[in-house]
Formats: sequence, C-alpha cells, structure tokens
Amino acid sequence: MIAVPDPPPLDVQRELAAMRAELAAIRVQERDRWLDEARAQSVRDIVRDALSDSATRASFLSADWTAGLSSVDGTGVFLRANDGTASIQLNGMVQTRFVAASAYGTDTSGATGTNSRWGFETKTVFVSLAGNLVDPSLTYVAVVAYTAQSNRFIVVPGQYRLVYARIRKDLGEGWAVGAGLLNVPWDLESDYIGSSRLTVGDYSIFNYRFGAGKQPGVVGGWTGDWFRAAAGAFNQINTIFPGWNAAQNLSFAVAGRAEMKWGIDWKQIAGMTGASSDASGLVLGLGLCMSNGRAQNPQPPASSLATPSAQGVTADARVLLGPTVLIGQYAYMRDPVGGPELGWYHGVNVQASTYVLPQVEAFAEACWMGDVPVEWIAQAGFNWFIDGNRVRLTSKVVVPFGGGNVNGIRNIAGGLGIMAADNNASVIAQLQVMF
Repeated sequence: MIAVPDPPPLDVQRELAAMRAELAAIRVQERDRWLDEARAQSVRDIVRDALSDSATRASFLSADWTAGLSSVDGTGVFLRANDGTASIQLNGMVQTRFVAASAYGTDTSGATGTNSRWGFETKTVFVSLAGNLVDPSLTYVAVVAYTAQSNRFIVVPGQYRLVYARIRKDLGEGWAVGAGLLNVPWDLESDYIGSSRLTVGDYSIFNYRFGAGKQPGVVGGWTGDWFRAAAGAFNQINTIFPGWNAAQNLSFAVAGRAEMKWGIDWKQIAGMTGASSDASGLVLGLGLCMSNGRAQNPQPPASSLATPSAQGVTADARVLLGPTVLIGQYAYMRDPVGGPELGWYHGVNVQASTYVLPQVEAFAEACWMGDVPVEWIAQAGFNWFIDGNRVRLTSKVVVPFGGGNVNGIRNIAGGLGIMAADNNASVIAQLQVMF
C-alpha cells in the first residue's frame, strides 16, 4: 500500500488577498483602457472640429473673394470681395526711352559745344492702388510716381512722390463728391489721372502750358446721359505746397469743368485713343478757374514779379470718328505756368490721331501760345500697341519753332528731351510696360 501524503492546509486569507489583488489589477487595466479610449475620442473630436473649421475658411476664400490678374487692358492685379464690399487693385507702369536732342538757342549752362545730347533714361515709374471700401460707392485711388527729371506735376526728380490721392463717394442719381490731391477740373487733360492714356505721345504741350495741375481740395460733380460737370475748391493753382502752415498762407482757388456729348458713351473717352468699333460722336467742354494769389506764396516761373493768381477760361471740342479722333482746344488764362511774365495769354492746340494699321496709331499735335519767345511747339509720331496699353512703343519728334526758352514744358531741365539747354528739338523712342 502506497501512502499518499496529505495536501498542505489551505490558507484561505492569502488566497482571498491574491484574488483581490488580481481583481484590482484588472480594474486598473480597464480604467486605463477607458481613459485611452476617451482621450482618443477627444482627439478625434478636436481633429474633426479643426477640419470643419478649415473647410469653412477655405470655402470662405473660394466663395467670397476673388484674386488674380485682370485680362482687361491695364487693370492690374486685384483682390475683390464677391459681394462688392471691398476691393484692392494694384497697377504699375514703367516708361524707358531713348532721346536724341539738339538745341539751337543759347545753352543755359553757358558752356560751348554742348548743343547735342543723346542717351537713355527711365522717364517715369508709377504704382497705384485703387478699389472700394464698405460698398462699391466709396472708392479710393493713390498714385506714387518717380520721374527722371522734374516737370509741372512731379517737381522732385529721382524720388518716389505721392502725385495723386482721391477718396470718392457716389451719392446716387449721378452725383458724387471727392477729396484729396486731385486734378483741378479745368482743361481736357484734367480728366485723366496720368499721362499714359494720352494720344499725343504721353503728354500734352497744351496742358503743360495752360493746365491747372494737381492740388489738394474737394470736388463735387454730376453725370447724366449727355451732360456732366464737376467743380471744386483748392489751394492756389500752380503751387506745390500740400497744405497750410506758418510759412505759406495758401490762397483759395475754385475751378469747374462741364462737358456735353452726342452719339457716344462716356466710357469711350476714358482715353484719347479711338478704335474701329467705336461709335462716332462729338464732345464739347468748357472750363473756368480763379486763384487768389498772395504775397506769401511762391514767385511765378522765371520772374521776380508779384505772386500769380491764375484764372481764366478754356474751351475744347472732340470729334470721334471710330479710329480717328480730332481735338481742338483754346485757353485765355492769366498767369499760366507757361508764361515768362505775369499777364493774360491766349493759347490754341490742335491734334489728330488715327490708326494706320490695326495696332499702329499715328498722331500729331501743334500748340500755339501768344507773346512768348517760342510760340509754336509741335510733335508727331506713332504709338504701336504691342499688347494694348500693357506694352506700347511710342516714337515721336518734338520741334519748337522760334528762338528762346520754352517755359513750362518739363521745366526745360531736360526739357522735351534730356538736355539742359533752351529750345531743344527731340527725337524720342519710348517703351511703356503697364500692368
């Protein structure tokens, strides 16, 4: 008989303790697993919310705003709210040219053998911001420009300067008001912010002789189906000071311009250039200005006489025949910037342009001013619109008729060309790139 030993006595308390420990471990594991699952769900909720927010923002950008480069000629890069509440438009232009100039008057430097000049220059660079705020009826424009040489509108060469700044509110039913550094509403060219839209090779001799320039002020106007008018109050005409201060007690000036049209839309005269598809029509214009000069203000050009108080009347007519545009202008103005002395001056300007090829426009201008050393100045040439106004080549000849100083035309410091000499004839080839 085999003896089998008895099993050890059962320790009930120790077994219970072990079972409790095992149960506690299982509970801890289950609790950790539950916490991990809760954390994972929380992370999933955060990711889901982030993705939802991201989709909402992307949808906002794609559905409510539009950005890009406009295909419309010269309208630049834009960012627009699709509901019309705001927009920003960036434009730029560079004009680089070659000039050959010869003077047959006295060289202002007193040097000899210096009557011919030729070379390249970056004539003008400008950058503009335009758009609207709050709603389409409140618009703004600001233009900063650089020029290689001084002229009537940019008196400090070689630097970027603010040359135009306007805030405009459309009041409805054709009425609008504006404020800022504005073109004084006076002659035909005052309709244009810059010179790049002008037919006559990018600036008008008439405007440089008889124009009222740009001044800080306020203006109001009305546009109807066949008639429009604008009038405003400004600082003294033909001064450059931006505002009041202790040194200059700036005078008060008022100016106004009205136009009537037949057969065309106002948009058709947004520039001086016509097109074969344009309608035929007629536009008549009339301008008035008065500036009360004072002794504290700057002296007139090339004179030590009393301060000028420019005032006068100008009238103009435009005949539009599709691709052909004919313009005539007259001015009777006291103390114009083109006059060597104070007094009343008459002036006449005639110009014509027409397309001789689908992208090539020929133009000519002749401007007369009475009682000045050089009464007649003429220019003629062509515009080759390589890519509309985006890329344009202008070639022209500018010839003054008479001996003496040509006052008021780019201040003759570089004058019509690039030389610092009186009465210079110039041959110019200019490339303009605009976006």
